[in-house]
Amino acid sequence: MTAKREIQVLVVDDDPALCELLRTTFELEGIRVLEAQHVIEAERILIGVRPDAIVLDIGLPDYDGTQFVARWRERRPDASEVPIVVVSGRSDRREIAGLLGAAYVCGKPFEIDELVDQVERAVLN
Repeated sequence: MTAKREIQVLVVDDDPALCELLRTTFELEGIRVLEAQHVIEAERILIGVRPDAIVLDIGLPDYDGTQFVARWRERRPDASEVPIVVVSGRSDRREIAGLLGAAYVCGKPFEIDELVDQVERAVLN
């Protein structure tokens, strides 16, 4: 699926190889990518930018992804409108989706095309 409008996604994951894969894949689909490998980086980015979606790993080195989302939504009233697509190796994906109000939870390992499709659906719907 090709993006119908310009989309900007923030990828928050501590795995540099995965970030590179996601950036390359999203950019091939015409999606602009911002990257953060730590919550602190993501919070700095979000001061000045409101992405169309966030692709988020739950297990981050400095904060749990659920803590990050809670803090961000507390600070930014418009944050609840931004869809969160979670990438997680945890088995409790339904619970994660409920905690975050996630648009989609993708288990690790995952199919890259499925993830891109879910991000586009979350943003364009």
